[in-house]
Amino acid sequence: MRRPEPWYRASKSAWFVQFGSQQVRLAKGPKDETEKEAFEAYFKLMAHRPEGLPSADNLFTALLCDLFLEHSQKHHEPCTYTLYKHFLQPFCKDHGRLPAKDIKPFHVTRWLDQHPTWKASRRHAALAVKRVFTWADKQGLLAPSPLRSLEVEPNNRRTRVLTADERAEILGATRDEEFREFITAMIDTGCRPGEVSKVTAAQVNLDLGVWIFEKHKTAKKTGKPRVIYLTAAMVELSRKLIAKYPEGPLFRGPRGAKPFTKNGVRCRFRRLREKLPHLKHFVAYNYRATFATNALENGVGIAQVAELLGHADTTMVSKHYSMLSERVQHLREMATKAAAG
Repeated sequence: MRRPEPWYRASKSAWFVQFGSQQVRLAKGPKDETEKEAFEAYFKLMAHRPEGLPSADNLFTALLCDLFLEHSQKHHEPCTYTLYKHFLQPFCKDHGRLPAKDIKPFHVTRWLDQHPTWKASRRHAALAVKRVFTWADKQGLLAPSPLRSLEVEPNNRRTRVLTADERAEILGATRDEEFREFITAMIDTGCRPGEVSKVTAAQVNLDLGVWIFEKHKTAKKTGKPRVIYLTAAMVELSRKLIAKYPEGPLFRGPRGAKPFTKNGVRCRFRRLREKLPHLKHFVAYNYRATFATNALENGVGIAQVAELLGHADTTMVSKHYSMLSERVQHLREMATKAAAG
């Protein structure tokens, strides 16, 4: 079946597309000024007409991304959908009119090179684009994926492990009690910043001393709820916050109206780095790495550390969070014990 394509009708100063016997107006106005708008409307229209989907030979990249985003909005967390959309929109601006089957790793690499200020974002952008084509392959829309050979840069290892003195210094430089409580939660639990931001009274079991998330980042991999185990101090902090906020997130800003958002936490740590320039490069996730490293150094088994962090196995702990190589003295003592006898 021939693919319906937009065209411009000068007599009506508008863009149209033909679907069977129906002509659909996509945009009205001067041809050059409305061309982009017309094609965006066309892609959205195609995405909501599954019976009119073109074959793999004629499937536009922009249409494919629209279909993927529609899937993501229904099946992923809102923040995940937003991240995909953030990167896929500029990619489609450059390559949306290319047939998806003609997209090559070269297109992605060149697009990434156009954004030299991207650092960690470069990896996220490449993963987002590659994910679209992997999904299309699994859905039978485009097989095999033309980006299966695209190499994605490895994730930067979170190498900064904070000492006890540094952690105390950061807490001391934090002016409001609310954010000190947020930081304390990361220090004592090793959980992700996003988990601290989202926890509500309904997810706290004070009798067991745990936070329980039914929906969480690694639910598909682990196949079980995310359980965060609390110290005695964290149980009491949770009890205090539940009394204060029986509904909604427990950890909120100084005025109590809004929870700490991802961007809000990032800005807070940026300001802390400005106050403490000798501790440059530390971010919220460093507390998670510090928790894991200290646990291993204190004799907690690697399987137990993986469980505390909410991982399905010990791979992530070994690869990203275990930084005992930085604790030379500790490893020398372990070597002495190993050599004894």
